Amino acid sequence: CSFSTAVPPTAARSPADWSDGTFQGIWSKQKDDTSGSLWGALNQGRRATRGTFTGEWNTSAGTDDGTFHGVFYGMILVGQWEVTGANKTTSVTGILRLNDTHFSALLFSSGTGLIKISGVHDASFLQKLTGAYGVGVRTMHLIDASRPENFTTDLTDDREMMVQLWYPIETSNAGMRTEYMDYPTFQWLMDRSPIPLITIPDTAYLFVRPHGRNETSIAPGMFPVVVFSPGYDGVYQIYTSFIEDLVSHGFVVASINHPYVSGITVFPDGRTVGLAEVPTDPVERSAFFNMSLRSIAEDAKFVLDTVTDMNATNPDFSGHFDLSEVGMYGHSFGGANTAVCCYEDPRFDAGLTLDGVFYKQFIPGNITVPLLLMFAESRLSDDSTIIYLWNHTTNDTFKMNISGSTHYAFTDVGVLLSHLVPLVPPRLLL
Repeated sequence: CSFSTAVPPTAARSPADWSDGTFQGIWSKQKDDTSGSLWGALNQGRRATRGTFTGEWNTSAGTDDGTFHGVFYGMILVGQWEVTGANKTTSVTGILRLNDTHFSALLFSSGTGLIKISGVHDASFLQKLTGAYGVGVRTMHLIDASRPENFTTDLTDDREMMVQLWYPIETSNAGMRTEYMDYPTFQWLMDRSPIPLITIPDTAYLFVRPHGRNETSIAPGMFPVVVFSPGYDGVYQIYTSFIEDLVSHGFVVASINHPYVSGITVFPDGRTVGLAEVPTDPVERSAFFNMSLRSIAEDAKFVLDTVTDMNATNPDFSGHFDLSEVGMYGHSFGGANTAVCCYEDPRFDAGLTLDGVFYKQFIPGNITVPLLLMFAESRLSDDSTIIYLWNHTTNDTFKMNISGSTHYAFTDVGVLLSHLVPLVPPRLLL
């Protein structure tokens, strides 16, 4: 399709509240051969194949303009078309064809006749990227043969982990759009709910439509590297919105699912590993979490080793990683991991913790790199570990909390639930 240069920027025409996507295209009326451009925003509701839309239109000659709005359900579209200043609304119905990037529709109105529409759209349950780059992704199964797996009794087991590499690409629609997560991970996520979510389809993860694209070429240039560690009983997939937007601003992110510490780790051969059983004895329990933190800290360092090797030898990424600028961030237990790595490993130049928990015994001295401590609303009141960490930094250090936020506000879960169970109060789902 070709588009008129008179079409205003879509972002400027979106409604004040957050939309799930935008579209733009052209229209033509069979009755009198008039044509023009259209643009607008859409909300998908519970599925990518149904929702509402609102937008504006103009004629190629600049003689008329107006607005439109309506609903779509599968191939059925129903809406209203309005002309500015005419005080007249025309109802339209039609057939919609929609794929990953393009749409077309044949509409009918009793007064206007047939209207043909075609164009492009970009829609996701996650927010629109705010940076200039698209997002490429590559999933990697890593094995650290230098470390035994401390969570199993088999001394021949090496430490394994799953990593997703997210990197800037030049265009947002190159390659195939990646899935938000796989089926086993989605079932794990559903099981985390404090109440049964029986109305959500088993395939609902396919409706999320993240912005990442599989196996696409990295954009020209060198990009800072950030390692990400999820919370205990979490997975990197539920932090996709934060990661994708960071990548769109020109960062490479290596996110880790840590077996036996992440909620579920799914390996390429179909194996799945869940949480290790936590001892009930207080002394054993403390030792268990110390061992867990040590394991994931070594995971993060090993991932940085791997990224460093890729920068030297991998034909797809060699020379694109700026290893003079390396950061790390993590949520909850991943925040503890971030603090440890920034204390122990001089390759990490900055750290960010999202409602992190901290272990004093892992940081006997001072963290000497810049650190941002971001918390949920209630966390800054009387947490002695936060005070300890604040007093054991020597570089620029910031702490802040977000009004009204909860521990899981730092994940995608609230956004997903607003689509998948819109009638359930978010507070009920924690």
